[in-house]
Amino acid sequence: MRALAEELARAGVTDACISPGSRSTALVLAVARSAGIRPWVIVDERSAAFFALGLACETRRPVALLCTSGTAAANYLPAVVEASLSRVPLIVLTADRPPELRDVGAAQTIDQVRLYGSHVHWSVDAATPADVDLDAYFRTLGCRAAAIARESAGPVHVNLPMREPLVDVREELDADATSTDDGADTPPRARTIVHAADTVPPATVLRALAAELGDCDRGLIVCGPGTVADGGAEEITRLAARRGWPILADPLSGLRFGGHDRTHIVDAYDVLLRDGDFCRTHAPAVVVQLGMPAVSAALGRFLATARGRHLLVAPPATWPDPLHRATDIVRAAPGACCAALADRIADATAASPWLAAWTNASRRARIALDRQLADEGLTFEGAILARLHALLPSGTALHVGNSLPVRALDTFVGGSPTALDVYCNRGANGIDGVTSTALGTAAGRDAPTVLVVGDVSFLHDLGALQIAARHRLSLLVVVVNNDGGGIFSFLPQAALGDTFETFFATPHGLGLAGAVTMCGGRHRVVRAPSELAAAVTDWRQNPGLHVVEVRLERAHALAVHTRLLDAALTTVRHAPATVLA
Repeated sequence: MRALAEELARAGVTDACISPGSRSTALVLAVARSAGIRPWVIVDERSAAFFALGLACETRRPVALLCTSGTAAANYLPAVVEASLSRVPLIVLTADRPPELRDVGAAQTIDQVRLYGSHVHWSVDAATPADVDLDAYFRTLGCRAAAIARESAGPVHVNLPMREPLVDVREELDADATSTDDGADTPPRARTIVHAADTVPPATVLRALAAELGDCDRGLIVCGPGTVADGGAEEITRLAARRGWPILADPLSGLRFGGHDRTHIVDAYDVLLRDGDFCRTHAPAVVVQLGMPAVSAALGRFLATARGRHLLVAPPATWPDPLHRATDIVRAAPGACCAALADRIADATAASPWLAAWTNASRRARIALDRQLADEGLTFEGAILARLHALLPSGTALHVGNSLPVRALDTFVGGSPTALDVYCNRGANGIDGVTSTALGTAAGRDAPTVLVVGDVSFLHDLGALQIAARHRLSLLVVVVNNDGGGIFSFLPQAALGDTFETFFATPHGLGLAGAVTMCGGRHRVVRAPSELAAAVTDWRQNPGLHVVEVRLERAHALAVHTRLLDAALTTVRHAPATVLA
């Protein structure tokens, strides 16, 4: 709780209205010791909430409310409603019982999750403090709560489950004996600074950020899904060129494929960042993150260990930072923000060894993968997507399913000048409704639309086929059929034998042809790259619903996937070392 209280103070919270109670002990003590927060002890929660309302109106700063669990929290509701309608920033901190004590008759326990409904502008049921280190999580929580209360001009709710023992008395007495009020040990900035903006940040913010970025040679621009959904590829690549920074471009970012400048694009990072030595020698000093979190788990692990400045460009009311690494959040459009920064940063005076180290390693890894893929048949998801990519014309909308298809696209398909609009339902990362989504795209554009999806996901959305029949839509669906959930073969539970097959792999043994032909579509099974090419040609010459099924054996597909990755990593590891300044 100390981390949460400290970050509230650093984010500009100067007042907290505290009502007494037991479950909130840890948070009360943390707030009481936090330099910069003035505590107001008010016994009645209803009065405390309205007092906070008036204080926030006068100071124009978010005021924290803090109470114990149960009906104490419910007494905040009238003031929370008023704050919502009057646009007054409040941060409501309610202690709660941990999940195991909810709905089992535990004393002073009510349902506090989203207790205030639509009257708060953000609500979160926080993690329960545990033995694992959650400091980064709680610090981010404090920054985010203050930022949303201020940005939205309204109340937010942070529900805080607490387990007993609620306090270590000896530890607290020792802390009282050694504490000081001078705030000397308080860092000068919040963990995350939120910079208000519209399309472009204010000039003062741009000057400060440009000064810092302009002095850094070891920077990365990480572009996640949706980065250039509204344009901006040229502006982002111009910023990269100014500093000599690589762009790690997710396949859903809009930057990996197309005719824009791709000289700074690194598309094999998912391979490179599986190597510990590469990660250690290529740690960035600055990360500029655009778009939503990237698909690659290897990239996520790498960014989680980065210790430098982490600038996140994101629209208001969003916080795409599951790693809790952001030091600055700029509320702006990615392209416009990068253009404004590039205008204030001088060109790098010499060729960048940092950029060369990334792009050369990426090129070696991609060449190694492409050479192997050229000799592969349709043996696993990566080979299927690589072959399909080479067959698609510019302007194609390529939808990929979650689980293995999007990951295989990220790892095994390099960038190209072919302009592809790549889509995936990454909001919730679900496998349902994928075919329906692709059909919606097909209905809204006068260009080819292709879907690559797993068999389980395809079966989840069989009802979508009638949409194609009723509205005579043209869609090519490539179903990677490994008779079950292939992605689970990559996880530890794959060693569970029959239990794994029954509860995780879930083989279905179903044929797809009947459902497709019932809805007027064409179905075919392909086994070789030449047959896939023929199927694509047939679909382009005879538009409509075409379902192309590629049947895989799960264990073999996993073995090929692993073999190709290992060979690419070996190529990277045996390459001459690049000296980085």
